[in-house]
Amino acid sequence: MLNRFITLAICLILATSGTASAATRFAPQNSFAQPDAKAGQVGGIVNSSGGIVYGSGFQISHPETGEYIVTIGANVFKKCPIVNITPAGTNSSPPLANLYSYGCGAGGVSLTILMIGSTTGQPEDNAFHFTAIQP
Repeated sequence: MLNRFITLAICLILATSGTASAATRFAPQNSFAQPDAKAGQVGGIVNSSGGIVYGSGFQISHPETGEYIVTIGANVFKKCPIVNITPAGTNSSPPLANLYSYGCGAGGVSLTILMIGSTTGQPEDNAFHFTAIQP
């Protein structure tokens, strides 16, 4: 019975200190500091017709079915951002969000997003959420 308690105690010690020691050992110095206030972050929610539901700092055009172009103005980012796109607001099978084209320069970004039906394989209009975050 005592061996079980000792084993449990060792497991608890490893479980609670393993993450902290691994993070401390492998994380770059100052990686846990607050983000720089000047770091660029832009995100928003776009409806299926290309209207901005939420967010600012970007423009949207919707030239064809399933195609959306997100334009973020110059000097927002110091480096090319990491981009995430998530389809939203579907009542059936969500489409696939494809970052078809990505252009970055002078702190601005241009993203061409294609929404492809997951069951049809054809372009389809659909709302989406996106974030662009400077690494």
